[in-house]
Amino acid sequence: MPFLSANSYLGIIKEVTSGTLPTTGTPSWIPVSTPQITPQQMFLRDEAFRGSPTTVYDQVAGVRHDELEFKSFLFADTFPVLAQSILGGTDTVTGSTAYTHTMKVLNSASTGSQPPTYSILDFDGANYFTTTGSQADSLALTFGVEAAAEATIKYLANPYTSYTSAPTVFASLSLSSEHLIPAWDTTVSIGGTTYTNVTTGDLTINRKTQAIYTLGTQAPYDLFAGPIEVTGKFTFVVATNADVFTTGSSAYGLTRSPQAVIITLTDPNDASGGTQHSVALTMTTAQFHNVKRTRGKEFTEIEVEFTANANATDAATGYSPIKVVTINGQSAAY
Repeated sequence: MPFLSANSYLGIIKEVTSGTLPTTGTPSWIPVSTPQITPQQMFLRDEAFRGSPTTVYDQVAGVRHDELEFKSFLFADTFPVLAQSILGGTDTVTGSTAYTHTMKVLNSASTGSQPPTYSILDFDGANYFTTTGSQADSLALTFGVEAAAEATIKYLANPYTSYTSAPTVFASLSLSSEHLIPAWDTTVSIGGTTYTNVTTGDLTINRKTQAIYTLGTQAPYDLFAGPIEVTGKFTFVVATNADVFTTGSSAYGLTRSPQAVIITLTDPNDASGGTQHSVALTMTTAQFHNVKRTRGKEFTEIEVEFTANANATDAATGYSPIKVVTINGQSAAY
């Protein structure tokens, strides 16, 4: 009897001890699409000569870590979990009824500036797969005017454990009623000016996380998150013959001209205390580059990439290229 993939669901919980599945606590249940756990099992090939015209005589299991990737629409109540897992910083909560959650990059020499690790449950309709020590590698957002805003995140993790029933901490599935954020309700501010001619955009936060192996165990010694890099791209409708990206002596895409970029994605269907829920990503010094004007449609467009420079304004301590501010109805810190 086949199992129904539509029965799938995913839960995630911050670990108290890295690499150890918590026994208590409340997971976040994230509506996801195309979740995929992929074992990264290395096999060592025995290709030593044995007097025969062939190549492979044996394959022995080497080291292994697993990778988990999934997509999620942007929900103001669950996106902060993803943001904190990639940035690592403490969630600073302010407000009442409508709560503002501000997250910045963790900068702590004593801990190697490592973000928290997570245990993740992926139920595929047949089996429950749990990864521990899950460390975020990359978080990518896309927002096109005719679609829902969407996030894709990738974690590196210890080899999964499979179950026929959910582990205790994941035993009670509890999904929220928060609505997804449609990308049309997004504002893009550059250098203090709001641009209403943006059609698509994307933003990627990359940690280049890697598995570190040492002798004596097949699983990783550590899953190590590297330094943050933030890049993105916008597509604009050309609505003037004096656009700021390609024309003039100080064109943003052709000269050194760092600009403050703020992307605010607002949920028009969920509010707390009269305040709409939202996700805002602030990059105080972003440099535009790789700009091109395109004529693949009936109207002219501009595509321009940007890289967020590290700065003190977006950082809790030291420097950071980005901070994330979410408004929702949750009073507790993530």
